[in-house]
Amino acid sequence: MDRLYREIYSRNIGILTEAEQDKLRRSTVAIAGVGGIGGLLAERLIRLGVGHLKFTDPGAFEHSNFNRQFGSSMLSLGQNKAEVVYRQLKDINPEARIDYGADGIRSENDASLFVSGCDLVIDEMDIGLFKEAIYLQRAARKRGIYYFFASALGFGALVVIFSPQGLTLEEYNNLPSNVDLNAIGEPHVPLERVMPVIPSYATYDALKKIYAEKRPGPTVSIGVGLAAILAASEAINIILKRRESANAPQYTYIDLLDRRFIVGRVP
Repeated sequence: MDRLYREIYSRNIGILTEAEQDKLRRSTVAIAGVGGIGGLLAERLIRLGVGHLKFTDPGAFEHSNFNRQFGSSMLSLGQNKAEVVYRQLKDINPEARIDYGADGIRSENDASLFVSGCDLVIDEMDIGLFKEAIYLQRAARKRGIYYFFASALGFGALVVIFSPQGLTLEEYNNLPSNVDLNAIGEPHVPLERVMPVIPSYATYDALKKIYAEKRPGPTVSIGVGLAAILAASEAINIILKRRESANAPQYTYIDLLDRRFIVGRVP
């Protein structure tokens, strides 16, 4: 490790070993979407010492992002999210290798190019981009790497991890395996697969109505921050192999207001 990297991450040592820190420095993580969870996740991974990040996001910052999204402010209003997050991460570790773009994931080819050279891919695209998510997980499986997504609702966070040898995202979402996505139109995914746990302070009927109307779900900085931390923790564990992951059809759910920690399984 060079001097600057060693100095920046010196406080990690004792929790991480020198060898583990060096492995993170040599790791590449891809994040599709750097809005609510994705931007905070990228910041957590950079602060943990991941040496190479790839991310893409076609969106620009809006006022409605200010309540939770890393990089959003009056200074960045209207600017592309990926570009803003890139600049802020380079201020944390100027020697980090960061590849970013504003195209997003639109096709199978986009997904294949995006995951190339990566050790892990994390899906933080908007809920409802089911085709794009399947493209991404298929590309990860072909490369033999883990894919997972994290989401937030209120004061809670969910993560679902897909081993490259395990369940496919189609199977998890109750869709036919290896389905031709161009032939079926927009896949319908049951709300129970997107939100397997409903917190006590929300109602299923209200969330189902929002989901059916394809409106953005209610979200606050607590759940989004928790989801980013949960995702970063799982990412580091996958890279360093410190323990077994709870892979799909299992999920991990944490809610700070309800004081719940669940490792559950979708039916």
